Amino acid sequence: MALKRRAKINASFSMSSMTDIVFLLLIFFMITSTMVHPNAIKLLIPKQASKKVVIEKFINARVTSNGSFYIGNSRVSESNLEATILQEFKSTDKTYIKLRTDKNAPTGEVAKLLDIAESNAIKVVLDIR
Repeated sequence: MALKRRAKINASFSMSSMTDIVFLLLIFFMITSTMVHPNAIKLLIPKQASKKVVIEKFINARVTSNGSFYIGNSRVSESNLEATILQEFKSTDKTYIKLRTDKNAPTGEVAKLLDIAESNAIKVVLDIR
């Protein structure tokens, strides 16, 4: 005896109810997000810089594109770099290193000078022009 189904099962799915729910959720979150006030710190930022920060107690340091180091106007070898920097700080009342690098200076050489400054607790200011 062969039994046949009278009603065929329809495998389609209607997305209309799902889109209604998504739009209702979207409207809900848009309305509630306007009511939430973020807990942010209000900063008073000046509209125009009237004064420049001038650091007068610095040692000029420069790294050239070929990896040479200059402290002041004299060239310093890599092996004498730390000793020269420490000697400059002991002999004067300088408190910063003003570091200027060429555009194509190797980052490894710049990092060596920054590591020396960090290990001796010397602040470095980058001179960007």
